[in-house]
Amino acid sequence: PMAKSTQYVTASGELFYAKVFPQNMDKNPEYHEKTQGSYNTIFVPDSDEELDKFLNAGFPKEVLGTQMVRPYDVAGGRKGIKLKRPNVHPNVEDLGGAPPVYDFTQGEASKDWDFDVDGALGNGTKAKVKVTIHDSGKPGWSPSIRLDAVAILKHVPFVDSAPGW
Repeated sequence: PMAKSTQYVTASGELFYAKVFPQNMDKNPEYHEKTQGSYNTIFVPDSDEELDKFLNAGFPKEVLGTQMVRPYDVAGGRKGIKLKRPNVHPNVEDLGGAPPVYDFTQGEASKDWDFDVDGALGNGTKAKVKVTIHDSGKPGWSPSIRLDAVAILKHVPFVDSAPGW
């Protein structure tokens, strides 16, 4: 049997549809029952090398027939992955809640990103993400992937694309 393993990945890329703050958490009903919402984003790595960091750490290419690494039209057809974390983790209290989001736009000695002042993250915002990939070692179980933290390198202001009346 495979041993348990936990890998940590830090990678650079762009965020799309980022819902990583309490103010814009994804409240899709499919999440409600167990996790009371989800924080998530599509992450499009800057390069194949950055994407390979995830794959080499055990990020699954496919889970139950669903492509986990796929091209996204919104990113010009570049390959991306969905990263998320639960608002309320069904089993482990400390694993839920909004991920920390840091403001690295002026360099690494940073402050926290302030949603109310700095705003939501528009598509194409450049960021570093930190992710934990935990493989339980159980046959047939896909690894759990958790978005640990986000650091904003270059902000693209959010534009609400909802049709106006």
